[in-house]
Amino acid sequence: MKKRTTGSALALRICFVMVLVAFLLNFNDLALKSIVFYAVLLVAGGLIWGRLVMALWPKLTQKARARFGVISYGASFSGGTLLPIRFGEDIATGERIALQLTIAITIGIWIALIYRFIYKNKPNMRKKIVAGNWKMNTLPAEGVELAKGVVAKRALASNEVNFIVCPPFTHLAQVAEALKGSSIALGAQNCAAEAKGAYTGEVAASMIAALGCKYVILGHSERRQYYGETSATLNRKMEQAYANKLTPIYCVGENLAEREAGKHFEVVKVQIEEVIYNLTAEQFADLVIAYEPVWAIGTGKTATAEQAQEIHAYIRKVLAAKFGAAAAECPILYGGSCKPSNAAEIFAKEDVDGGLIGGAALKADDFIAIGQGFGA
Repeated sequence: MKKRTTGSALALRICFVMVLVAFLLNFNDLALKSIVFYAVLLVAGGLIWGRLVMALWPKLTQKARARFGVISYGASFSGGTLLPIRFGEDIATGERIALQLTIAITIGIWIALIYRFIYKNKPNMRKKIVAGNWKMNTLPAEGVELAKGVVAKRALASNEVNFIVCPPFTHLAQVAEALKGSSIALGAQNCAAEAKGAYTGEVAASMIAALGCKYVILGHSERRQYYGETSATLNRKMEQAYANKLTPIYCVGENLAEREAGKHFEVVKVQIEEVIYNLTAEQFADLVIAYEPVWAIGTGKTATAEQAQEIHAYIRKVLAAKFGAAAAECPILYGGSCKPSNAAEIFAKEDVDGGLIGGAALKADDFIAIGQGFGA
């Protein structure tokens, strides 16, 4: 585990850099006194600023983080060069300019280092994910062609988007071969609750991992509805997934009757508490949640982007009740009839980190177009 840099250690590094800059620029005694004075101010101010950033950062959207960075750097350099510097007597113009530039540079170094430890070592934090659930569609040859099409068009979407394809068990190996050398990950649509044994027709997590799978979809609404999967079953499947280094894409969501009865929050909360709350902090850090508004799939009803954001924010709140700040890093995908035409609107919501795609994942053009919903 990477050692976390403390505020005091960071402050010492900043002081060292500032003193080094001062000596390199050969300031006279008066200028050096000014450097020491401003060093104290910068260290104190920097520590306060760093604490504020740590508190605000998880609450900012990606666009807000970018704006925050630009404003911070702009303020540091404009503020540093405009600072009046007089200590009992005038400083020569050349020295004055050099000292002002040094102050601006040291403020910039402060910001750069804080960004390094808060942002770079803990990059934004949540992954952008577009996962394609092919369900019981495509024959092996068709699946390979579809995978090749996705690979061929991958470059049309941002490199920040993580694409995952989840074909039927029958052609996982062939699709894995078609994806070889690309950045597209392979996932399975399910796994057995047992490690091995006399379970005719089941496919173990170890088997799909051996074929190159990195992800596995668990708790999909169709598995719950048609095959009676319960939280007890899913707890065992989660164990198998983690034991074989697979990242679960755990599905939650309410049906039409539950939505119309106003029980959607309650249903989702129970689905999370009965399974996700049993994970360790380390396991939770390697988890993807997918929210499926079952009532909006194949019913003619449509979930709005606002409804998606509302339930995603609630899911994150439920996760935070157990895992604290780590909930801010958990990707939550939207799994309700996401298409190229509505992806950008849905993905723009703060707590929506991508989609679990059904029908649209069966066409390479549509699948990649959904990924383009994140923008460049």
